[in-house]
Amino acid sequence: MDKQNFLNGIRERLQGLPEEEIRKSEEYFSEMIDDRVEDGMTEEQAVEEIGSIDDAVSEILQDIPLMDVIKAKTKNRRKMKTWELVLLIVGSPIWVPVLIGLAAVVLALYITIWALVISFFAVDFAFAISGIALFLGGIVGIFQISPSFGFTAIGSGLLLSGLTLLLFVPLIKLAKATAKLARVFVLWIKSLIIGGGKNA
Repeated sequence: MDKQNFLNGIRERLQGLPEEEIRKSEEYFSEMIDDRVEDGMTEEQAVEEIGSIDDAVSEILQDIPLMDVIKAKTKNRRKMKTWELVLLIVGSPIWVPVLIGLAAVVLALYITIWALVISFFAVDFAFAISGIALFLGGIVGIFQISPSFGFTAIGSGLLLSGLTLLLFVPLIKLAKATAKLARVFVLWIKSLIIGGGKNA
């Protein structure tokens, strides 16, 4: 694909955004292609190295806040015809609750996923605190209660400390994966709002 087709594809996919954003994006990718052409590549090679139009659109949408996309889409709407407005008002007892319900389900799902991640970290933190407390209590217990109680407490403390370390790395990976999933979800919503056809 040559430079012009690539830029046209980006413009087409970003039609719901403000003209200034589209122009900035075109200039950015045009400059990237020009730089590669100056380094000795053909236009086609430069475009191929940058990636697909989908990749470019994803990169652009990631940098634009969701609220800006929503504002641009509502601002760019065409004027409604009378019959469309009447149909919208008459149908509002059906579509407004459905829309609110969908938004509530999506928000609840998002909050639940993050609440699970946070609760896993809380459990890991509790293991760490309990492990330290048992270890220190076991040292004191050897001398004040009985050696068997003390060594049992120390062993339990070491076990919990080991579990803390064992769970920490997977929990960090889980948090990163959740954050990545959230970014993909927001990107998908932006793509739906601007009406880009295929998902970015």
